[in-house]
Amino acid sequence: MLALYPRPGPGPSTPADAGARVCRPARPVVQLLYVHYLASRPVEEIRCVAQTRRRDRCTSPLLIPHALAGTWRLMPVTAAGGQLALPADVMAVYDLSCLPYAEQLRWRAQRCPQHAAAPAAAELAVTEWEPFDPLRHPDHIHTRLPVSVRRPRPHRGVQQAVQP
Repeated sequence: MLALYPRPGPGPSTPADAGARVCRPARPVVQLLYVHYLASRPVEEIRCVAQTRRRDRCTSPLLIPHALAGTWRLMPVTAAGGQLALPADVMAVYDLSCLPYAEQLRWRAQRCPQHAAAPAAAELAVTEWEPFDPLRHPDHIHTRLPVSVRRPRPHRGVQQAVQP
């Protein structure tokens, strides 16, 4: 017997999961020190390249909760002069240019705050930044800002009634 309705596939379980999957670039464009770089993985998953005391690669991410973070912005897609026009006018970029110079250097060196404070720590891996070229990397140009999954916050103005 033929099925009249398509079977549900192994898709996202909620609309929030679908938005996070669709709008989160696997290889985002990151601006630091006024240069566009193509990251090798999502911003939240970029790891420190320093060697630990146990001779393993540090597992700490660069983006940590108590450190300064960049902002997602729509920026113009720029090409070198004399090149053909690009298909998109703007692209989503994780912009770190608003951070202090030392913090941008930490991101460029791909070190967590702990290993940035210890410059003598050896690097176990090569930094994973690739200079971004819009003509070589057109698949990584995203014209929408990523949708972040927000956690519910308690309402500030609402107070609970006090029991007499």
